[in-house]
Amino acid sequence: MKKSLLGLFVILAISACKHSGKDPDVAVINTETTSKDDISKETISDSYGDEMEIVTNKTKEIVTVHLNGKTYELKKNKTTSGFSTADSKYLYTETKNEVTFLKKDADMVLFHGKRKQAETKIASQ
Repeated sequence: MKKSLLGLFVILAISACKHSGKDPDVAVINTETTSKDDISKETISDSYGDEMEIVTNKTKEIVTVHLNGKTYELKKNKTTSGFSTADSKYLYTETKNEVTFLKKDADMVLFHGKRKQAETKIASQ
């Protein structure tokens, strides 16, 4: 009886050792999500000390504005030079030196600020 139990144990041990530790049907795929978008972030202050954070995605032509605890996502408006929301309720325009964010239906400027100019000035000739 002892020999048969020992033989059975040896057979089980040998068959267990032949089994591969890795399952050939399971493949590990490493997917690395890297964004190819050109994204820039900027914070602008106005004359009253209020700050507006602007996140610009130039690849998707989307501007995300964070102002007074609210977030607005605006898309490039092909008919005007600025960005607007889907319902055309808000309008965001920017020039080289100024940024304006306004509510269109009330003709109310929510934010108007100037970008920081370079500290050094070029001497005029």
